[in-house]
Amino acid sequence: KKKMNGKTDFKSSFDNQIDFQRLVTGANCPGDNLNQFSYHVQAMVEELGEVMKADKRWKTHRNERYEPEEKLDEISDVFITAMNIAIHSGFSAEDIEKAIASKISNNFERLCYKK
Repeated sequence: KKKMNGKTDFKSSFDNQIDFQRLVTGANCPGDNLNQFSYHVQAMVEELGEVMKADKRWKTHRNERYEPEEKLDEISDVFITAMNIAIHSGFSAEDIEKAIASKISNNFERLCYKK
């Protein structure tokens, strides 16, 4: 029985998710696994719908519910599913961290360049 390491940084969370995916799928993780990649992309659609369901304030024509704790729980599922997509695409935590940092930096550059 595997126990999580208890750390909360991105790399530790990603590594824990790799271990979980190995247990659940039996796949060699991380690795380029088209079937698992496709499954988790489809799961992402459902997870995003669950975020929308937890906060229906976007439905402007009526007063709908908002459950902050439920919304946060669903957003965490979105991030976990994104990790699964990356894991089954063969990317590491470091690959993802670098790509995210680069993308955010590029977004700032594009915004500042437009002004």
